[in-house]
Amino acid sequence: MANENGTWIMYGVEWDDPECLHTVRDAINYINEVGFLPLFKNDIPGFSLEERTVPEYWWCGDPKVDPWEWRELIARSGEVAYGKFFEKKAGFISKEWLPFFANYRRDGYDFDALWDDEKASRRQKKIMDCFEKEDELYSNELKLRAGFGKDGEKGFDGTVTDLLMKTYLCVKDFRQRKNKKGEFYGWPIAIYSKPEALWGYDYVTSRYDESPPESGKTIEKHVMDMYPIATAAQIKRLLGGAFGTEVRSKKKKFRQPKEWIIPANPKYYDIVHAFDDETIINWKQGAGIIEGDTVFMYVGAPVSSVLYKCKVIETDIPYEYSDRNLTIKALMKIQLQKKYNPEEFTFEVLKNEYGIAAIRGPRGITNSLSEALN
Repeated sequence: MANENGTWIMYGVEWDDPECLHTVRDAINYINEVGFLPLFKNDIPGFSLEERTVPEYWWCGDPKVDPWEWRELIARSGEVAYGKFFEKKAGFISKEWLPFFANYRRDGYDFDALWDDEKASRRQKKIMDCFEKEDELYSNELKLRAGFGKDGEKGFDGTVTDLLMKTYLCVKDFRQRKNKKGEFYGWPIAIYSKPEALWGYDYVTSRYDESPPESGKTIEKHVMDMYPIATAAQIKRLLGGAFGTEVRSKKKKFRQPKEWIIPANPKYYDIVHAFDDETIINWKQGAGIIEGDTVFMYVGAPVSSVLYKCKVIETDIPYEYSDRNLTIKALMKIQLQKKYNPEEFTFEVLKNEYGIAAIRGPRGITNSLSEALN
């Protein structure tokens, strides 16, 4: 924090203070313990990494004791999400708490569904499209690929910050750039990624079965339990949203039926023969899918092709299942309408002719693909 003379003042503790974090491992353990933590001091006293470290060690350049260096190591660890998560400022969210933030901040929307419902900007879409084919991108490379910069789109940093705040992106690492000879140079820069690329789609979206306000109330209660002196206004400023209010059930909005392409992994379910003896089966319900929608089932390797067109005839069927590969909170009932030749809509066809390079969760389809499938 800068004082009236422009001098940067850091708040913290002495090295021998019982609350002092001495190493990056101490910091990771503490973040996992409290669940989420801003990097710098904010309205809630004590709720930051800054206030639990030695002020004199910031920006000293020694990764053993410099919390500024720790943020790079924490992002790289894969144990904690790092990004501009709090008031558009940097902070950390543990793996345990990320699904709560994802459901709350995204309002239950995957990005494709957000775009389909016209709730995402064109600039956000340009950035997120870059991650259809890549799991990670240097910030400068992302800026170039998404068409920002000189003679292109404006507001790259602000658009990325909005996507970080909504948890559609996080900072996976910090690395030096490479020159044409493959040699590293310059300061380390941010490597962006989708949280799903770190921890899997099913895990990141595992709270989608509850309403976003419920996830918000859970976050709020956790902060109040840790910091009883925090007010609802302070929490709202830091975390965003209508904290301090009762959770109200959301009325379902009517919309016209939509078409989705959804993944099916033959390693976990014999989807290839699922419709051999019946035309109606239960399937994991995807976020945003409602009765009346159409789903095209893309079967993963070794098939790697769209095999079925189905009508969704019932949703919100209660079901609880979880293992290290899959989490199911609800089922939908789908009815077979059409089978496709496995050679017709292969992964290569989807990628090269329709621009769909990854199917990790339910996503809308383009008009051209819809016409071909129908």
